[in-house]
Amino acid sequence: MTRPAPRTAHRGGARLAAAVTALSSMLLFTASGPTSAAEEPPAAPELARWTAQTADSRLLAPGVEYFRYKETSPIAQRAYPRELNVVRIDPAQGALRIESTFGRKAATGETVREMVAAMPEVPLVAINGGYFMNEGTPDTTDAVPETVQTFGATVRDGELMGASCVLGKNRHSVVLQYGVPYVTLLETDITVTSSLTEEIPYGEVTQRVDDVNRNPGGALGCPRDADDTAGELGPYADAYGKQLAAYTDPTEFVLFNYSYRTTTPKPDVNKNITADDQAGYEVVLDSATGAVITGGEGRGGRTVAKGQYVLQAIGDHQTDWLRRQHQKKASLKITQRLWDHRFKAQEIKREIPLDETVDVVNGGSLLIRDGVSKYGSTGATGYAHGSCARLYDENGRSKDVTAATPQARTDYCRDSRTAVGVDERGRTLLVTLSGPRDHYYPDGGFLAEVTEPLRALGVMDALNQDGGGSSTMLLGDAARPVNGLSDDPAPGVERRVYDSIYVATGGSPVVN
Repeated sequence: MTRPAPRTAHRGGARLAAAVTALSSMLLFTASGPTSAAEEPPAAPELARWTAQTADSRLLAPGVEYFRYKETSPIAQRAYPRELNVVRIDPAQGALRIESTFGRKAATGETVREMVAAMPEVPLVAINGGYFMNEGTPDTTDAVPETVQTFGATVRDGELMGASCVLGKNRHSVVLQYGVPYVTLLETDITVTSSLTEEIPYGEVTQRVDDVNRNPGGALGCPRDADDTAGELGPYADAYGKQLAAYTDPTEFVLFNYSYRTTTPKPDVNKNITADDQAGYEVVLDSATGAVITGGEGRGGRTVAKGQYVLQAIGDHQTDWLRRQHQKKASLKITQRLWDHRFKAQEIKREIPLDETVDVVNGGSLLIRDGVSKYGSTGATGYAHGSCARLYDENGRSKDVTAATPQARTDYCRDSRTAVGVDERGRTLLVTLSGPRDHYYPDGGFLAEVTEPLRALGVMDALNQDGGGSSTMLLGDAARPVNGLSDDPAPGVERRVYDSIYVATGGSPVVN
């Protein structure tokens, strides 16, 4: 593995050189030759159903190879062959870092281009990261960026940015530490403990904190604890047409940290969620000592300063508890822990200590575990049942997958894919599967269709990241223009996402 270099600040810094131009929310890449005349382009591995575009293969840096493939024989329903883009990172060949960033602020989404531009360095490659949802009401019409919340365990530089889903509905995540991604099932544990030992409402010195950097009352995408219920809302669409599932809880503590970089949420952020209407209570804490700096009735509108936390409470129990701490001038200790459940079958629950070397990006479906594909083979037709939630018939009409309407040969999935994997040699692979770069045609693939080439590349563990219009790959060499196009929200317009995974130089290479 690559030993960690001193962490470079992710938040702010020089912009990318002007030569780095149009990026793609679907697929981003450059099409130039090798890095220098002295470097031969790497040979692209052969993959069934895919033809390597050898002119595009190149070495981005020692140990970082880029390969581009086109679909050899697209099915009749596709107007153009799809593309598979692969970046392979070998920690034994160069001093490299694999980390993540949310750009300038954790409260609002940004394009991968914006996140990269906020960095003080130009990364070698960046892809979109984890799943997220916009928090506001679907009829939002103002120009103010809508706040977002990540779901699934999310960590940046050792600090939690989002809580895990409950284990029964949990999603796998990728831990980025020491240069080799680690795909696992994670559980977060966040608590607040009072310095008081007497006159505490309900006699509880320690309280569970439900989440970090999100609107209290409305967990989106997945429940964070047993108190979160789907309620009467059901799925609904946000202002961008994205389907939401709200799990409401009118009794919550939510913590906000300096990375939030936006004023804390006021009541009624989402008109569809009644649980977030409460005035509640809010205090500002010194993040080192836990001393309550200020606070009071009501919540929202505060900026979290460096070295501070803001803690919001809704619900009678939680509000009473926090009010009493403020009145009695208590100090409140925030504890954040991260647990690894990869080996839960062996009844092993391992803590991952949170320090500045730890980044975590949440993901979706586990594609490959220990070299075994979770979705099997696509077969001659390129299809695999159950590996895509959105299906279309030959006329482009949406179809539901049910027992009465089994998947047919004419179905195809338009979700672009982004995946992260690690092969048997410890090399990291970043992969996108999408429509072609030179035509606006947002055709993606089934999970099995991205799993199959990953397995052929020797990947042992792989995780599906956010896809569709969020799928992004950027090769960040400022000496070469970047081309691309997007499938959402409009051709050539990039989608804002929560975070990104990037590769940069630094650290020490592995010495065998």
